Amino acid sequence: MKRLFSSKEDRDQYVAKIIKEKKQDWLYNEVKKHDDQHGNQLAWALSVLCDLEITWFEKHIDDVILWLPAIKTQGIKRSVLRSVVPQPLSTEKEGEWVDYLFELTQDMETDIAVKVHAIEILSKYVLHYPELANELYLILEDNLPYYGPALKSRSKRVMKKLSKVLG
Repeated sequence: MKRLFSSKEDRDQYVAKIIKEKKQDWLYNEVKKHDDQHGNQLAWALSVLCDLEITWFEKHIDDVILWLPAIKTQGIKRSVLRSVVPQPLSTEKEGEWVDYLFELTQDMETDIAVKVHAIEILSKYVLHYPELANELYLILEDNLPYYGPALKSRSKRVMKKLSKVLG
């Protein structure tokens, strides 16, 4: 399959076209259909779109949890979770989100960038459900020796927040 775009400039032009034509929801639905390199590129565009227009994606948060766990392409997970991080937490599907995010943080096959975003979202849930703080803290503490610099740094920052919640 031919690449959708080959540079950040191409991607940015693609995103500008999506915005101009008001096809944000179309792009979201296309990402859902493609668990491959094409979907990865679409998800990359989606994450940039969400950076530019943060509020439109909020309506999709409860839907994301219905299809994202079945996705195998790590780049799609990374980009979609990156787009979820600044959004308000799901209240309707919060149990599904928490379970999935804990699963991602513990799965050794999960890419580091995916774990970073999963931990970030989970830490927001912990603020609403402090009883989850100990579980997340222990997972991060146990896995810290195996993490690379980026994940280790993010984990330490989250663990510091969790320590305050735990008292």
